[in-house]
Amino acid sequence: MFIKKLRKQKHISQEQLAEVSGLSLRTIQRVESGHRVGFASLRALAKTFDINVDLLEQELYSMDKIIKEYKDFPLWLRLYIGSGWFSASRKEFQRIEIFFVVFSLFTSSFWLSGFYWQYGPAPLPFIDVNIDSLFGFCSVLLLLGAYNNSVSIRLGDKYDIWSKLEATQPDMMFGIFKRKKK
Repeated sequence: MFIKKLRKQKHISQEQLAEVSGLSLRTIQRVESGHRVGFASLRALAKTFDINVDLLEQELYSMDKIIKEYKDFPLWLRLYIGSGWFSASRKEFQRIEIFFVVFSLFTSSFWLSGFYWQYGPAPLPFIDVNIDSLFGFCSVLLLLGAYNNSVSIRLGDKYDIWSKLEATQPDMMFGIFKRKKK
């Protein structure tokens, strides 16, 4: 991308750049599409554009490549895990999963105790059925949330998304909380 930008600034074609730099057209196409090239090719390109070789290498193989690799994941995965709008790390997904499981157990215990107090040996008249239904519904929703986080973690592991996300994550978690520095 960087070479393409430099080439367009000089208003030359890929063929002209290949001729001026002494490289093949295929090498120019490869470097413009983001593939790695040898140091000799980088030196020739740096000389052609009159820039430092180290600067050129840094521009070609830095953060843009990591972000592009993340964007190369299937669309459904980017939407499911989160494409920038939700950038939690694997550890944060695990914490959220534990939160969902704990509160699901908490609400389901209220739900089950409501059955006992309503239909048990000595039913209590003040137990409301709607409150029990609400606790049951909440516990099911929380279990589904825990399952969703579990699937997100497994998909992130399968596609090795966590290592690529670490470099692109903001300093704020969910846009609200500050991340802890390691």
